[in-house]
Amino acid sequence: MLARSPAPRGRTPQVPMPGPPHALRTLPWLDGDGYYQDSAHARPQLPRLQGALRSEACVVGAGITGLSAALELARCGVGVTLLEARRIGAGASGRNGGQALADFACGIEALERRLGADAAARAWELSCRGIERLRQRIARHAICCDWDDGVLTLARSAQQARRLYRALQHRRTRYHAGELQWVEGGELRAMVDSTRYCGAMLDPGAGHLHPLNYALGLARAAQAAGVRMHEHSMALRVQREPNAWMVHCTHGVVRCRLLLLATGAVPGAPVPRLQRRVLPVASCMLATEPLPRPVLHGVRAAHDSGPACDYYRLSADGRLLFGTGAFFAGALLHDSARRRAMLRRAMLRCFPQLDDVGITHEWGGWIDASANRAPDFGHLGPGAVYLQGFSGHGLALSGLAGELGARALRAGRGHCADFELFARLRHASLPSQGVLRIPIGVLGALWGRLLHTF
Repeated sequence: MLARSPAPRGRTPQVPMPGPPHALRTLPWLDGDGYYQDSAHARPQLPRLQGALRSEACVVGAGITGLSAALELARCGVGVTLLEARRIGAGASGRNGGQALADFACGIEALERRLGADAAARAWELSCRGIERLRQRIARHAICCDWDDGVLTLARSAQQARRLYRALQHRRTRYHAGELQWVEGGELRAMVDSTRYCGAMLDPGAGHLHPLNYALGLARAAQAAGVRMHEHSMALRVQREPNAWMVHCTHGVVRCRLLLLATGAVPGAPVPRLQRRVLPVASCMLATEPLPRPVLHGVRAAHDSGPACDYYRLSADGRLLFGTGAFFAGALLHDSARRRAMLRRAMLRCFPQLDDVGITHEWGGWIDASANRAPDFGHLGPGAVYLQGFSGHGLALSGLAGELGARALRAGRGHCADFELFARLRHASLPSQGVLRIPIGVLGALWGRLLHTF
């Protein structure tokens, strides 16, 4: 590890005593017994932040967004300190469905309405570049994360199939996405061993991977690039001082010139007004025993296009990793047995032939969903940006977002056109607490999903 930077001249920052917990900090982390954790590569040994230190840049959050931002800053010669509340990839980056897709959770059509045709075309290009950059990072840093090409988007009904086909044609016509293919009938049944679907869009340029091993690979690359990383170092609050930002943690403080927040849906994130712009939605998955016969052929990852979508893929060792987009609340959020039963029912609706296949793992956690399901990037102040609101569609986009955020920090406000494109999107704030926060957020997210082209 690198030696600690000298303390800043003049007044020495004082390490704050922990204050009262933010309301969201009382939410459970909801990790469960994760297949990704059990199949992860070795973790780097990272210390807790202790005392006061000075760094040119500080990145808060060691998911894919924060790690990609730290790597980009270090590549440009910026000294970086990265803080993680728990462990590398402990949030959505390390336990998601593993599908890397172009487009956005809100759909490119929503960005056409909000940004105009030219800006939406650039946004589409950037979303495709997100997958390219992901592939490049895997190759450049020799990250072993079981990357596999191709993802199917499935339609459950004739109405969904018509909408999905129109979306495919729209992307082919306006965005030159000629690689997208329509699949139906016997060809679809040969690819997905289920009678539930009546049409599908195949994207051979998309893919899937082991998300935690990808995040850990980024962490090793960041460490090799000179990024100083601290786990178990939750940022409690950030404070603006003349020409500097102060990031206060439980046992230490970082003084920096540049600040990037990539905390996602972490309970108790350090800037409450940003936390009000996303809803922490619980997302859960299961893993089966290795299947005696695969249920996917040719393409090993798929998701449907319903309002509460199912998503699944085959792991490298032949298991079905299955998740669903239902909103969890009440006892279901805390009861592992009930969660497992619900996930199993959802899996059997798609694949009843798996009734006698055992379930070995069940896990879950929070994702950060914006009310309009569009990414939420922006400026906090001089030399500070934030990145959030991937809404369950961020495996590829989050890495690109980290790089855009790093460039925006270095260039200054208004000088990174691609970052500013997303910063132009307007986002509603949800109630900070109380009984209305969850139902308002859930209704907003469901309404956004129902308006999606798919």
